This record gives sequence, C-alpha cells and structure tokens, in this order.
Amino acid sequence: MIKNLLSFGKWTFLLGVIIVVSCKKDARNELFELNHMIDFEIQPGLNTFDTHFIVVSPISSTYDEKLSTLGILDEDVRSVETKDAFLSSTFHDVNLKFIYQVSVYIFDPFNPDDKIEFCYLDPVPYKNTTSIQLFPGLADISHWVDQDFFGVEIRLVFREVTSSLTQMRMEFDLSALGN
Repeated sequence: MIKNLLSFGKWTFLLGVIIVVSCKKDARNELFELNHMIDFEIQPGLNTFDTHFIVVSPISSTYDEKLSTLGILDEDVRSVETKDAFLSSTFHDVNLKFIYQVSVYIFDPFNPDDKIEFCYLDPVPYKNTTSIQLFPGLADISHWVDQDFFGVEIRLVFREVTSSLTQMRMEFDLSALGN
C-alpha cells in the first residue's frame, strides 16, 4: 500500500513538472492596434424568443493605413485578434440588464457567409449596468481586416421585451501581433 502511494506521488510530481515546463508565454508582440466604433439602434418591442441580428456593413478597414504609417510589412503581422470590446448605450443612460446574450461576428461584405465570431458574452450578468465588456475571441481575423471593407453582425438575445428605442454603441480594439 505504501509502495503504491509513493509510486502515485512520483507520477503526480512528474506530471506536474511536465505541465509547468510545457507552459510558455505567448512570444508574439503587439505591433499596433486598430480601434473601431459602431453605432446602432435596438428597436422597441423585440421579443425574448428570437435572436436579433444587427448588421453593419461596409466598415472601412484602417489596416493598410496603419501598416504604411508605421512602416510595417503585411508579412510581419502573424495575426489580428480582438483585444477589447464593449457594448454600451450611446449616452450611458440606459440600463442594459435586459440583454441576455451577445455574439459578434466579422464577415466579408461581398461574401456574407464568410464569417467568424470574434467577441461574445453568454450569459450577460444580470446587474444594473450601462456598459457590457465582451470576451475577446481567440480567432485570427486578419483575413477580414486586411481587406478594404468588412462587416460586423451583432446577435442579441434579450431577457425581457425591449421597451423603447435604444441608441447603442459598440467599441472594439483589435491587436495586430507579430513575431
């Protein structure tokens, strides 16, 4: 019995060492940041049973401008990922506890089926707030950002029927990562 416990302890220690040694910090560095802001409206009377889609397209990409301004080559960028994303009422005067779920997709406006989720929050905590911070996705969205235009699709699910017209703003920052 003691021999089995010692053997188990050795294997546990060995597994712990392997895990610690295999963990590596992300060696990529941020080359530059792309900042975007989208204004949209949530209509009154939207129900709680459906997913509601807000599509904003086309959005001009500033990717090429940033590359040329900073003197960075496109080949130096390994990936473009979401850094931060926030959803808020335009004037920070509306309580957003009526929002249950948020998913945000980026897509090619010339091929709307070519899309990927790049930030989300499911479920949104039920609390009094005028701003919702979204989780950044792990997807490399450089395929969509390095084009002249891209589109954003915001998918919302509500906890309660929307009572009034709500002016909304989504702000998101993208990080261009290099070697």
